[in-house]
Amino acid sequence: MRHTRSAGERSRSRAIIAGAVVMALCVIVSDASTRLDAQTTAASAAIPKLTGIWHRKGPLGGKPTVQPVPTNRAAGYDNAFDNPLSPTYDCVQIPIPSVMNDNYDFQITQQADRVIILYEKMDVVRTVWLEGHGHPKPGAYDYSIQGHSIGRYEGPTLIVETTKFLPDSRGFNSNRFIPATAMKKMTERYWRDGDILKMETVSVDPLVLRQPYHYDYEYSLRREPLTPYDCAQRIPDSGRNSTSLFIPPTSNARAKPMRRWLHRLSAARFTLAIVAVTLGWTVNASAHHSTSYFSKDLKDDGTRLLPQRS
Repeated sequence: MRHTRSAGERSRSRAIIAGAVVMALCVIVSDASTRLDAQTTAASAAIPKLTGIWHRKGPLGGKPTVQPVPTNRAAGYDNAFDNPLSPTYDCVQIPIPSVMNDNYDFQITQQADRVIILYEKMDVVRTVWLEGHGHPKPGAYDYSIQGHSIGRYEGPTLIVETTKFLPDSRGFNSNRFIPATAMKKMTERYWRDGDILKMETVSVDPLVLRQPYHYDYEYSLRREPLTPYDCAQRIPDSGRNSTSLFIPPTSNARAKPMRRWLHRLSAARFTLAIVAVTLGWTVNASAHHSTSYFSKDLKDDGTRLLPQRS
């Protein structure tokens, strides 16, 4: 004889099944959440702790920094450039790596998708966009003084690659005028050894450098905040007023036009020097045909600008 279940029994069976399904789902969700938390914790642990304010300590490993080796073209530019024309005296921020090799500290702030670097010198701020976060790529004409920086973590090291620089007369060193072109590329590596931050950088620019320029340094952890640079307040005491050698330091109205004329005279001297050198190369090349655009035997310090004749 067929046994027929009552409505109450069927309701209890459905309730038991539904409860079992809910419990199974809870176990699955809990397990997935535990694995995700473990992965997140592991990923966070893999990211080096570089955030902090860093004080200049000395060259990495105690090795002195080798100065950039310019091509003849860049050496000639360095020789001809007149210091009062430097954009620094108009508070135009100094590009990397030049801003790094001046005697100022800097701060690193790590975020989930980027790293912010603030330099005490001229209050320069850089953003390093970390890979894997969908950041848009720069456009064909998106050049800037500090370039476009992309970063990634490899073990305990932050690696930053920067391209798309604007040409700048202060391209590699804060004390020399070896220019950089839009072909400049810079790679940085940062890692930590206790309370010491270590940095390796290498810059290349085939138009102006004979070989890669390395600038490596160590920094100790600094407790006090960075000092605002406030460039506009420094301008009256900056190198721009080297014209005060000719004009007595005064604020009267007549001195200002004279200073402007001296600046224009410096610009004219620079332009004439470039024109003279260019004309010399052009005339010599047309006369001898075998003369290269830049003399191959020009000394690295740019002391001789005469082209080599065959």
